[in-house]
Amino acid sequence: MDAFTRSFPLEDIRVRAGGDGRTVEAYAAVFDTPTEIHDQDGHYLETIDRRAFDRTLQGAAPAGSRSTWNVQVLYNHGRTLLGTPSDRHSIPIGTPVEVSTDNRGLLTVTRYNKTPLADEILETIRTGAVNAQSFAGRFLRSDPGRAPRMGWRPDASGKLKTVRRQEIALREYGPTPFPAYPDASVIGVRAEQLAELLGHMPEDERQRLADMLRTGTPLESPPQGTPAGPPATGDPAPEAGPAAEDPPAHGHSARQQIAWIKLRAEIKARKAGRTL
Repeated sequence: MDAFTRSFPLEDIRVRAGGDGRTVEAYAAVFDTPTEIHDQDGHYLETIDRRAFDRTLQGAAPAGSRSTWNVQVLYNHGRTLLGTPSDRHSIPIGTPVEVSTDNRGLLTVTRYNKTPLADEILETIRTGAVNAQSFAGRFLRSDPGRAPRMGWRPDASGKLKTVRRQEIALREYGPTPFPAYPDASVIGVRAEQLAELLGHMPEDERQRLADMLRTGTPLESPPQGTPAGPPATGDPAPEAGPAAEDPPAHGHSARQQIAWIKLRAEIKARKAGRTL
């Protein structure tokens, strides 16, 4: 199955008292907490089973000649704010000291490296500027199993399907600047595709999206009665097809902005004679 990322807002992420001030404790996942998700599996409620990490932790724990955990610690999954690959963030910022489960979730204890990047992130944790931890991996077993072809969708009454993640292969974890669990899943999913779409954007639009994602607040509203973010001058109107969601009357979210980026990229690709 495809890789997934999940982030949790945790006020109790903290630098452990005593010692050299470089050991951070935080949960990377929370159990039995239904959370609304929008990702490649659709729109649904997700819960993580308290035994979901048992097998992956057994395989990742130090054993034999391996004295360290076989799990990486990366800031924002080794990516930039926009989700594109980052050479700097791809360097591990720390080493796991302990990764275990308790009644609440997946608890991590990490000793941060003595590097400029790790020092910067430690400072943001101390000041409370970053208070979320996330993990990346694969969902190996879920109930129900695979999502329908078009993904999970609310039923006629608006009720969301509940998907229980029963087994997860943990690849890496670390602090993230995105404090909202559902929003972080949108940003983290299909990062490679998003990077390609961003390549079609002018620099000022990329900066606009970066500002919106960093602050988590809506940007200025479009004029009343006009769509949010019209196509650039000279772009043809999109071909008729399934109706998209109406633009909001007041501002627009990161999810809607990304959808509009994809629409514009598809229009330009169509003009160039190719399909994304």
